Amino acid sequence: MEKYIMSESRNHFTGNKLPWNKNILGISFIRWLVKLPVFPYIFQFAALAFFILFIYYGWRQPIFEFNSASELLYRKLNITTFVVWGLWWTSMIWIAFFIGRAWCQVCPLELIMNLAERFGRKLGIPQKLLPKIFQNGILIVIGYLIVQFVVTTFHIHRMPHGAALFLISLGAIAFIFGFFFKYRSFCSFVCPVGILLNCYSRNAAFELRVIDEKVCNQCSTKDCRSLETYNKWNNRGCPSLLNPPKLNSNKDCLLCMQCVKACPHDNFRFGTRKFFKDIIPGENITIAIPLFLVIISGFLTYELTLNKEIKELFLAAPHWIGHVFGVENPYWKGFLKGLWTLVVYPAIIWLSFAGLYKLFSQKQKFSFYFKTYAIAFIPLLVSAHLSKSLDKWNKWLKGIALPFKDPDGVNSYQAIFVNQTLAEPGKIVAMSTLRWLPLLLILIGATVSLVKIIQTNKYLAKSTIEVSVVSKTIPLLMAFLISGIFLFNVWMW
Repeated sequence: MEKYIMSESRNHFTGNKLPWNKNILGISFIRWLVKLPVFPYIFQFAALAFFILFIYYGWRQPIFEFNSASELLYRKLNITTFVVWGLWWTSMIWIAFFIGRAWCQVCPLELIMNLAERFGRKLGIPQKLLPKIFQNGILIVIGYLIVQFVVTTFHIHRMPHGAALFLISLGAIAFIFGFFFKYRSFCSFVCPVGILLNCYSRNAAFELRVIDEKVCNQCSTKDCRSLETYNKWNNRGCPSLLNPPKLNSNKDCLLCMQCVKACPHDNFRFGTRKFFKDIIPGENITIAIPLFLVIISGFLTYELTLNKEIKELFLAAPHWIGHVFGVENPYWKGFLKGLWTLVVYPAIIWLSFAGLYKLFSQKQKFSFYFKTYAIAFIPLLVSAHLSKSLDKWNKWLKGIALPFKDPDGVNSYQAIFVNQTLAEPGKIVAMSTLRWLPLLLILIGATVSLVKIIQTNKYLAKSTIEVSVVSKTIPLLMAFLISGIFLFNVWMW
C-alpha cells in the first residue's frame, strides 16, 4: 500500500510536471519499451549476431603490404573493417558525447560476460570481485594502450583478418572475466574502451537520475541497488554495484535501465541537461584517467596530422631511431611509431608542464597536476576526437554501399584496383571545406577546457591547498599549446 501511494504521489505531482525532454521515460512508448523483459537483451543479441558476422567476413581475408594503396583501399571495402573502424568506433565517440554510455546498453561483450557469469555460477565456480588493486582503471588503460599498439604495429584497423582476431580476443576476455569474476568486472575494470566512455560521457547532454529523492529515502526495499535481485534477468539491483539514487555523474552508469525496471515507484527519469556537466573541479580521480588522457592526446595529435610534410616532421624521431638502428621490419617500424605517438610525445608535453607546476608549487606532489587538472582537458580532447571522426566519415561513407553489397570486399577490390571497371569512392566534400566544422568543434572544446581550468583554479583558491599564482597559469598555457597544435593541423587539411 505504501508503494502504491508513493508512486501515485510522484506521478501526479512530480513526473507529469517534467517537460518531455527532461524525462523521455515519461513517453509511453519509450517506457513500455524499456520495461519489456527482453530489453535490452534483444538489442544485445542482435549486436552479438553482427559481432559474429563481422568475425566471419573478416576471417582469412587478403593481407596486403603495409601502407600500400591496396591496403588503404581494401579496408574500406571489407564489411568488417568498414563497420568496426569506420562506423562503430567513430559513432561511439559521438554517442558518448551526446547521450553517455548508451553503447554499453547494447554491447555484445556485456552480454557475453553476463552469460559467462551465469554459466560459471551454475557450475559452482567461486566467483569473486576483481581484486581491489585492479579496480582503479589501470587494466583498462593497459588494455587501451595494447589495442593502440596492436593497431600501429600490425595494422588490424586495415586488415580484416586482424580485426576478426581483435573481436575474438575481446569476446574471449569478456567470457573469462565473466566466468571467474562477478559484478560486471569486465565492463567496470577491464574493457579497453571503458575509460574512453567514462571520460567522454561526462560531457553528455543526457543523464539518468531519480526524480524525487524523498521517494528514494522513504523506499524500504531499495530494489534498484539490492544484491538479492542481482542474479535475476530483469528488475535487478544495479549490476555495476552503483547506488542509483545517489548517481551524480554519467561516468560509470552503463544505461542498462535495470534500475528503471526495478524501481516500484517509477522514480527515474532519463532526459536532457547541460553539456559538460560532469567535468567537476576538484573531483577525486584515480591515476588511470590522467594516464588515458596523456595517451589520447598523443593519439589525436597524430590522427589530426593529415598533411604529409607535417606528419613526416611529427614522426621524425621514430624514423631517425629506426634509421640509426637499421630497423627494416614493418612491425618494428609500426611499434616505434606507436611508442612515439602514444607514449613519448604526449609524455614530454604533460611531464614538462607538470614539472613547471611542481617548480612553482613545491608543496604539492608531482602527481597533483595530473589529478587536479586532467579532467579539465576532456572537452578539448573529445572535440578533437569528434573532428577526426568527421574526417573518417568524409573519406569512407561515400562508398558505404560497396561493403554491404560485397561483404568480403574481394570482388569490389578486383573491380576497382585490378580491372578498373569501378571507380574508387572519393570524399564527400573537399577537405578544405570540411575543415571548418572541426575547427569550430576544437575552438568550442578549447574554450570549455579553459573555463574548466579557471574553475579549478577558483576551487583551489577557496580551499586550503597552497598553489602559487604562477602555477595556475601553467595548465592554461598547456591548453593553449595543445589546442593550437590541433587547430594548426586541421587548418592544414
